Amino acid sequence: MAKFLGIDLGTGSVKAMLVDEAGRPVSEASRAYPVHSPQPGYAEGLPDEWWRQTVEAVRACCAGHAADIAGIGLSGQAHGIVPLDAAHKVLRPAILWPDVRTVKEV
Repeated sequence: MAKFLGIDLGTGSVKAMLVDEAGRPVSEASRAYPVHSPQPGYAEGLPDEWWRQTVEAVRACCAGHAADIAGIGLSGQAHGIVPLDAAHKVLRPAILWPDVRTVKEV
């Protein structure tokens, strides 16, 4: 029977859920990661950590079901910025939606 994987990359955790063709949950898993605040008003995340935790959550959620997955849906956290270089390598921690360092400029 076909199954569908949903992945939600949130601000503080990633959630994965596998559902059957009727939309009934089959399995789920989540992994947390911190929001860093190196200075007051800053909110940053580590994209490499998001990836590692997403891989772990998906593996846990899909254990024993990988061959049945017919589709994948993704959702992500609110607006943020992940600066990349020309080779698509992350240059610095991502600046997340609750960051308020530019209040004066706005």
